Amino acid sequence: MEIPSKRYLVFKGDQMVLEVTDRPGPMISKVAPPPLPGTGPKMHPFLSATAYVPEHERLLLQVLAGSRSVAEYVAKLTAFGYRVIEKAP
Repeated sequence: MEIPSKRYLVFKGDQMVLEVTDRPGPMISKVAPPPLPGTGPKMHPFLSATAYVPEHERLLLQVLAGSRSVAEYVAKLTAFGYRVIEKAP
C-alpha cells in the first residue's frame, strides 16, 4: 500500500506562491513559457513543485538549493516569512 503524498501550499501574505508535494517530480512555473519540444520540465529528486508568482521564484529556488529534504525546505521557507499550510492527502 502506497503512502499518500504530503502537499504544502506556500503563501506570502494572502497570495499563494508555491505548491509542493513530497514526491520526486517536475519543477513547474505557471508563468514561464512551456519547455521546448523534446525537452521536459526540470525534475527534482525529493519534491515536485508548481510556482505561481514569478517575483518569488528566484528566492524559492535558492532556498530549495540549500535544503536536503521537504521538511527542511518548509522550515526554511517559514524562516523567510512564508506561511506554509500542509494539506491532507
